[in-house]
Parts: sequence; structure tokens; C-alpha cells
Amino acid sequence: MKIESIEVVNDGYINCKSSFYTTCDMINELVTYHFINGLNTLVGDIDSGVWGISYLLSMYKYDKNNDNKKRIFLPLTITVNHHMVNLEQFWTYSCYMDRIYPLFASKKTVEHQVLKGIKKNGFKETDDEIRELFHIDKDRFIRPLSCVGNELFRCMAAIGYVNMKEVFCFPWLSRIRYNGFHKHMDDLFDILCSLNKILIVPLGKE
Repeated sequence: MKIESIEVVNDGYINCKSSFYTTCDMINELVTYHFINGLNTLVGDIDSGVWGISYLLSMYKYDKNNDNKKRIFLPLTITVNHHMVNLEQFWTYSCYMDRIYPLFASKKTVEHQVLKGIKKNGFKETDDEIRELFHIDKDRFIRPLSCVGNELFRCMAAIGYVNMKEVFCFPWLSRIRYNGFHKHMDDLFDILCSLNKILIVPLGKE
């Protein structure tokens, strides 16, 4: 399914986690969250609802925290391309851009994980063409994700891409943390936008 637009209305609280932070965020029933192809930047504090919606759309399924199951009010349905879908169906196409996401749990090299995705999903591109598409350094491509430094988001995106992900949901990043990846992030956003992907990026205030 090619996802071009998403609308979500829900209510509740959700414990959000990433490799950098943990917080209890909210999903505001008074807000209709609307996302379209390209970059969707959500600016706010760590607990202002901008991280919660990104987490709900990507990582919620895999969270083992039972409190989360009690705090999000059902039904968990969303509108995709103007049609109602079950959130379980949607999670097939979304990707949480953090190493805690199961897709990124492997200790194998980025190259190995990209090759695996290429073979599984019938991509015509070679692993080296995927590496060049995401502007990943050759030396870092043959390392596991834990050793790729500030090219981490590029490498995760390449793995997500060959695994047919359509919606790339980022964890909340402070401006200081974001600026540490700044050059790589801006270039990555341009690449994913050129591929007609949906990016949901929660950021701290300036």
C-alpha cells in the first residue's frame, strides 16, 4: 500500500522511549494529527504530544509496558488515504527510527541487513546502490548499527527502505541532539522526501 496521507484522532497517555530519552507523553483528543508525503515536523516540549503520536504510529505495538495498554483509549483506528484502517495494519508500513525498534535489533552489519531486505522484498538495486542512495560511507556500511556514529539515521533509513517501510517515525530529539546530527539529518530528509516517504519528526523548541 502506498501511503500518501494519514489522519489520527485519539486520546490518552503513552510512555515513550528512545536510545536518548524516556518520558510520559500524551495523545491530545482535541488535536487532529494530519501527515502527508514529505517532511512533517512537530515542534514542542518532550511531553507536549509531538513524540507521543510518532511513538503510537510506530513503536507502540512492540512496547512491553502494560501501563501503555491501559492509558491509550480505544479504538485505535486511523485514516490512511482517506480510508479507515486498523492500527495493526498500519504498523506494517511504519518504522520507528531508533535502535530499540525490532527491525534494528540485529548485531549484523548494515550491509548484511540491507542485503537481507533486498532479497526478501525483491529489490532490483544492489546493496552498493542502496548505500550510495543514502550517502553512507563505505567503511560504516560494513559495521553494525552500534558502530556507525553520526550516520546512524542514514543506516536505519536504508534498512527501513529495503524492508518496504512507507512512514518513518522519529523519536523526539532536543535541538542540541538534533544539531549533532544536523548535516546528516537534512540530507536524509531530502532523500526520503525524494522517495515519496512520509517523515514524522518531533523536535524540541529552538
